[in-house]
Amino acid sequence: MSSRTAQSRILETARTLFLQHGVAAVTTDMLAKAAKTSKMTLYKYFPNKDELLEAVVEKEVARIYEPTRVEINNRQDFKKVLHSFCTNLLDIIFDPQIVRFDQLMISQALSNQEMSKAHYNRCYLPTIKELVRLISVGKKQGYITKKQSSNVLADIVISSISGLTYTRGLMGFQIDNEDVGVKVKQVLDTLFDI
Repeated sequence: MSSRTAQSRILETARTLFLQHGVAAVTTDMLAKAAKTSKMTLYKYFPNKDELLEAVVEKEVARIYEPTRVEINNRQDFKKVLHSFCTNLLDIIFDPQIVRFDQLMISQALSNQEMSKAHYNRCYLPTIKELVRLISVGKKQGYITKKQSSNVLADIVISSISGLTYTRGLMGFQIDNEDVGVKVKQVLDTLFDI
């Protein structure tokens, strides 16, 4: 069995267990057994649970950034990249397993603030920074003409595209994300007229 296969299996298993039970409840014994590997192999790739959680989150969040890895040469390219980024973001945060994971992190906030803050810094902050970067590119190139700062505009975009749908998901309601692309287009067209 290749090391890549073992590492991938550990990551997938950790993701599943973290989402089902919460990070704090998952033990190395539980993880090694479910991943069909030894604890020694587990520690070879991930010396501690924080590094494993970071790798799981990094893999998940990487899907959001895929559209931003292209060159932006004109307004149409920019519009497509921004739309794809926002659509990927919603596809991930509206995923029932991700909503469940966020619920677990929120439930830990009172008893383990450091874990909740680390979750925010790993998951949300890099995404916000990337959106701020994209908006800054749009402003610099003249595709976005709003006077507000890129930080404020990113906050408005994220709040507008996730809206009450995400809040309802956190409260246990079913999220209907069939029209994610349409919603993103409407929000971006309203805010930026690009």
